[in-house]
Amino acid sequence: MGIILSSNIDLQGGLPLDSRYGPYSSTTVANQSVISANRFVGLTVGIVTGDTTYNGLQLTNAEDGIQDYWYFSGITDSDLVIKEGGTGESGSSGSSGTSGSSGSSGTSGSSGSSGTSGSSGSSGTSGSSGSSGTSGSSGSSGESGSSGSSGTSGSSGTSGSSGSSGESGSSGSSGTSGSSGSSGTSGSSGSSGTSGILPLDGDTVNGVITYDGDGTGTVESNLTFNGVTNNLLISGDSIQYGNSYQQSVSTTITTNGNHNLVSLPTTGGSSYEYTYYVNEQSTSGFRTGKVLAAVSKTGTSTVYTDYSTSDGTDTTEDIVFSTLISGSNIILRATTTNSTIWDVKIKSEILF
Repeated sequence: MGIILSSNIDLQGGLPLDSRYGPYSSTTVANQSVISANRFVGLTVGIVTGDTTYNGLQLTNAEDGIQDYWYFSGITDSDLVIKEGGTGESGSSGSSGTSGSSGSSGTSGSSGSSGTSGSSGSSGTSGSSGSSGTSGSSGSSGESGSSGSSGTSGSSGTSGSSGSSGESGSSGSSGTSGSSGSSGTSGSSGSSGTSGILPLDGDTVNGVITYDGDGTGTVESNLTFNGVTNNLLISGDSIQYGNSYQQSVSTTITTNGNHNLVSLPTTGGSSYEYTYYVNEQSTSGFRTGKVLAAVSKTGTSTVYTDYSTSDGTDTTEDIVFSTLISGSNIILRATTTNSTIWDVKIKSEILF
């Protein structure tokens, strides 16, 4: 219950009469400062916003002023709300305006009429056929000669010419007929043509055909030509073209001593070239080289030289090459001086 005063109180201080008013820097600080036991519904507190200036405890300046908050419907922290009408009811929302009606679609234009097709041109009249010429009268033929014997199949020979008609006998004396002329001789029968198909032996694809001389041919299996890649492949070890001859040899040497590897005729030959490759199996030593040899015109003597690459992996000095004449042949010889196995490949070429 309040104290009844008959007049107002003249306060001489620069602070609110009720210390619970504050002012405070936020509602949180206000709720922390005013305990629940000192609150009542309608209790007003001041909340300061913006920059402030104090002279001691006296608030002398508040940039944005003081906003009054009060405990509107209770004394809990959440009941402290701004004092501008409290939490008055919200105004009803205005009704939404009606949507404008959609415009009607335009009508589609009518399709143009199709043009009429042009009339077809009339066909031209056919020309009249020419009249056929009259056939000449047939001359009388002489008697046919006897047929020759039939040739074997193939193209036919030309036909012999027909014999000429015999001359008419001269007119005899009146009343009697002249004698008939003699019959012409028959033409000789044409010779028969040779057969048009060559029987073949073999079925190697792309194999080159050679003639055997007896009316037959052979499809070679070691000589093929590929028309797509334009490659001529010769599978044999020897090749001769023009004045050059080539031969390939591959062998293995397993013992020490002299080994005759290639034997070629000296007849007609003048220059011999041997390209070689050697590999020693146990050490894998290897090299490649050439032996060049020349033969005298008499074919009884030869000179040679051997030049090669350096050794690969290990030494290959235990195998050397030379040439010698034996009868009418030149021999390429390999001489080995160790107990290992040698793989040897030779390509020989003769210039005649």
